[in-house]
Amino acid sequence: MIRVAIVDDHPIVTDGLVANLSAVPEIDVVATGASAGDAVNIAATYAPDVLILDLELGGRGGLDAIPECKAVSPRTRIVVFSAYAGEERVATAFERGADSYVLKGTSSDELVAIVRTVAAGGTMIPAEIAAQLARAVRQPRRDRLTAREREILALLAEGLSNRAAGERLGISERTVKFHVGEILARLGATNRAQAVAIAKARGIV
Repeated sequence: MIRVAIVDDHPIVTDGLVANLSAVPEIDVVATGASAGDAVNIAATYAPDVLILDLELGGRGGLDAIPECKAVSPRTRIVVFSAYAGEERVATAFERGADSYVLKGTSSDELVAIVRTVAAGGTMIPAEIAAQLARAVRQPRRDRLTAREREILALLAEGLSNRAAGERLGISERTVKFHVGEILARLGATNRAQAVAIAKARGIV
């Protein structure tokens, strides 16, 4: 039996995953959660074979939770389940210990195949994700900000919140949060203030 846990902050997504995975005879969904803290607690309490983890969680993101989950449950395999797949986000997820990365538009059959493969100790990465990972590995990561990321970084430097930046640019707060994560990864920063300081020191903003 493959013991699976799911952490996603959208109940409808979690419910769909539970329904699809529970229909597979050899998969047992042992726990669900909605935050990075939940992910770490579930890993420590249940030590699931596979943890399906969203990255765009409220509060601390899933990227921060990956190494913490691995620390409390080293045998747990982590499948990132995200709506986004930027090169830096993909590369950072694997650097921090992810075992696979799946987009939310993937089919149930492919997700089940990935769960089975990683639970058995293997690696299965969808072609689109593998291509982004390869590009991230081949190219130097430092300072490679997209035009949109530079726009958002400039607004962060003005002191705008994610919501305010989104309103200024006509995009959602969630999209801004995704781009902020990319900016932090590209600049090697741990928070927004540090990212702005690094960007100013390097003449990016």
